[in-house]
Amino acid sequence: MPGVRVGRLAGWSWLLVAAVAAASAADCRRAARTPVPAAAPPVRPPLGIGPVTLRDVSAGQVLPDALALDGLQQRLRERLTASGLFATSAADAGAPLPVLRVRGEIAIDGAEVEDKGVARASVRLWLDTRPSDAPGAIEDALAGQGEQIYPIRKPPPGKRGRPREGGPPETDKRALFAKLVDRVTVDLLDGFLAREKLGTASAETIHATLRADGGDLLEPAIRIAGERRLRDEVPVLLELLENPNEGVRDAALGALIQIGDRRAVSALAKSRSMKDRREMRKILDAIATLGGDEALDYLNFVAASHDDEEIRSLALAAKARLERRQRH
Repeated sequence: MPGVRVGRLAGWSWLLVAAVAAASAADCRRAARTPVPAAAPPVRPPLGIGPVTLRDVSAGQVLPDALALDGLQQRLRERLTASGLFATSAADAGAPLPVLRVRGEIAIDGAEVEDKGVARASVRLWLDTRPSDAPGAIEDALAGQGEQIYPIRKPPPGKRGRPREGGPPETDKRALFAKLVDRVTVDLLDGFLAREKLGTASAETIHATLRADGGDLLEPAIRIAGERRLRDEVPVLLELLENPNEGVRDAALGALIQIGDRRAVSALAKSRSMKDRREMRKILDAIATLGGDEALDYLNFVAASHDDEEIRSLALAAKARLERRQRH
């Protein structure tokens, strides 16, 4: 299956920094141990379906002319309609109705060696709302790639160089590339729709996604658990701090900070290697934000005993931030 990636900020910091900032601001407005109620699923303002336009930016490089994309554009519109996320007419939500616009660029290339060939397709989709300032506006950029190996079949020559009848049909490269492009593009859109549905899903659905092998939906589910402050998900979020995927670990840490559950302090102090400078930077910020006596003890310990001068300095700075918040 083709790989699918969503265009987002690189690295661990985008979610974690936002969570730290939100939790720090909240700490100044409420007592550290005051439970924060879970938020209800958001209600998405209605959007219609706008134009869906795709273009082949590799015309002439592999095939003699561009792929016909009208059928694929129609299939994307049908999937948007069938998702139930969008109003299919102005009457569904009242006019004027903001619309979701989908634009895409497709590039194909390939190579052939002896009796084997490889077809490759790269797809980029941009999804945005018009007008851009409409309630519930969407702005997303997606990218995906796929490839397929195929046998090269050519009819054996007959008399006078003409193809012999009854032999295997020649490889239909146009159909092969079109099918590959369809698969990559539809997978990208389906992934987007699944994430959008998750954004308004019930707490039970979020719980099931976190407990299952969430795949591409795991990190969005973690983020939603943090945004909605789903305290019942703290046990699974603590488990996810040990996930081998750094993105999942950082998302879980950010969610725990947003929820404000201090059980994460003990889990962080025990689970991460103090020799990992990169991890320690994240841990110190998170523990200082979560606060409490255990956090203060841990920061004191690191500031006094760590063998890395930079980490000791960071621990002292984190300790100072925590003490300032406690005084407030």
